[in-house]
Amino acid sequence: MRLYIPMGWPQLQELVDADQLDGPLRACCVDPVWRAGAPEVGEEEWEFEAQLAAAESLADVGGGVVLAADIELPEATPADGWVTVAGPIRRTGAAAVLTTDLAWYGVQEIPGLLEDR
Repeated sequence: MRLYIPMGWPQLQELVDADQLDGPLRACCVDPVWRAGAPEVGEEEWEFEAQLAAAESLADVGGGVVLAADIELPEATPADGWVTVAGPIRRTGAAAVLTTDLAWYGVQEIPGLLEDR
């Protein structure tokens, strides 16, 4: 499942330094309830909505970035699009990083993002 995890810069640095990030972490995902409410909406639109929700919650974590990660959550039931990930989140599961303006950066660009902030 693709999750969008809002995190502060120190958490992103921890992900780089330790190759993983311990939980619990709150993450946004495409909720089956969202899909059922508007079945005509395409997958890309749902993913964008999840990204946007995660980016809007960055203020709750003191600003930073949204980590897009592919994580298996076999027993997770999203509530309003949000799940709690027990962790750890491994760097190998990271797909990209999104900034507050939803600009995408590849995982290989994370060190540069950390230097430039």
